[in-house]
Amino acid sequence: MVATVGTDDATTGGTGRGRLRRGHLQFKTEPTGSSVVRALRAIARMYLVVPLFALAAALDRPHVRSWADLWAAIVLGALFVLSYANDLRHLRGAHFSGFVPSRTFAQMCTAVAALTLAGLALGLHGGTFLLLPVIPFLTVALIGNRPMITRGWVVLVVALAIETGRTEPALDALWSTILFAGTAAVVAAMVDEVVRGTIHGLERNRSLAELAAHTSTMGDWPRGLSDVGDRLARAMDVSCYAVLSRAGRTAPLERVFSWPESDWPSWDELGTLPQQALHQMLAIEDSRLVATPARAGDAAVVVVTPFTSVLGSPVDMSQTSTVAALLASMFERSRLISGLMDMANTDELTGVANRRRLFDALEQEMHRARRSGRPLTVAMIDLDHFKRFNDTFGHSAGDELLRRFALRMARRVRAQDLVARYGGEEFCLILPETEAPGALQLVDALRASGAGEDHLGRRVTFSAGLATWNGHEAVEELVFRADASLYRAKAAGRDRVAAAPAADT
Repeated sequence: MVATVGTDDATTGGTGRGRLRRGHLQFKTEPTGSSVVRALRAIARMYLVVPLFALAAALDRPHVRSWADLWAAIVLGALFVLSYANDLRHLRGAHFSGFVPSRTFAQMCTAVAALTLAGLALGLHGGTFLLLPVIPFLTVALIGNRPMITRGWVVLVVALAIETGRTEPALDALWSTILFAGTAAVVAAMVDEVVRGTIHGLERNRSLAELAAHTSTMGDWPRGLSDVGDRLARAMDVSCYAVLSRAGRTAPLERVFSWPESDWPSWDELGTLPQQALHQMLAIEDSRLVATPARAGDAAVVVVTPFTSVLGSPVDMSQTSTVAALLASMFERSRLISGLMDMANTDELTGVANRRRLFDALEQEMHRARRSGRPLTVAMIDLDHFKRFNDTFGHSAGDELLRRFALRMARRVRAQDLVARYGGEEFCLILPETEAPGALQLVDALRASGAGEDHLGRRVTFSAGLATWNGHEAVEELVFRADASLYRAKAAGRDRVAAAPAADT
């Protein structure tokens, strides 16, 4: 009796079933256990009035006027009962694929025909007895989409016209058909609107729940918003929106995400509305837009939507406030996660990348170099006689030397280069888009200026080894070749740079 999502007479997409043809028969909700049970119960209660009509018919019309119509009504009624029993069997087995819209529509047509024939057989052609064929039609209004309701109403009109036309004068039959069919249409429209509104509210709450769950896992702000862009729109009942964020109290407010157009709205349209909303911490509206703010710690988010929702009414600000609060929480959480990731990838002593970050970055640079065909060179650097330095001046002085040397290297390399502490007094440089000669020139210039000075003003030296990626070797192999070059430089007398021979390709 209930099945896949109903979308009225519009096309649908994004559900994995492709797009439906305009006017396709569908149900209002997905076939879940609760939706099926509730629909079957509601339909069963509607049909409880049929025995009352039968009792009234036996008292008012004790004689059968057409046995052929009566037997046809009995046969059609039996078919309907068997089909309904089959629905119950599908429900017990949780076989929701058995609930097909076209079969349910056929059930309605069968029930309308059975009740119409029963009315003709017993002469129940006037007054409240004409309500009997309306009952199956109202079940369609309860569970079907608008194309199904429209076609069901056409079937009802035909049934009423046949029943009244065979037993009443033409003019009386016309007015009776118009009266009952019109009343049925009005009631069906009311039922459809109420049920659709309830389903819409449930889907909106589900979108909010999914969004809330996403806030606990999203660590990439604002790119992670693209994964929930459509759910945000459904939750707020809007066709478009923009998200602005501010990282701190003194940071500027900037647009970080817009859906579905990346440039909606223009800065001219925005004006000062978001800043005013954030300053007052209240949702502010004008004739075109609504700006809703929310804070989480020092972070702040402003959600901008059109003034009018997709339903044609003003946007529900309680919903936009809920969404803004969730986004602010998501923003703050992503900042915390990003900070933790930075801590996990940063050497605590020197502040440069640690060994974990080094190997991750090397993997990424190898993929980039493979795609672009550009060179990639790695340099391993080790401070000369660092143990002697520590023994002479103390470990605190050694730590300070490492910090200053790391800072010096970070200032001398390009933005796309990476300085990492490999371990102890050993560092590694990742030099993308750099051939061995260029890397040699850079590292030798660093070597010439030295790693720093000791407490007696003497220059502290370092040795370095270079290796250029051959296009297919693993990260560990590249680092090993650079490290081997480093030890050749040390063996040759220290305070020098050695380059590894080109590897086999």
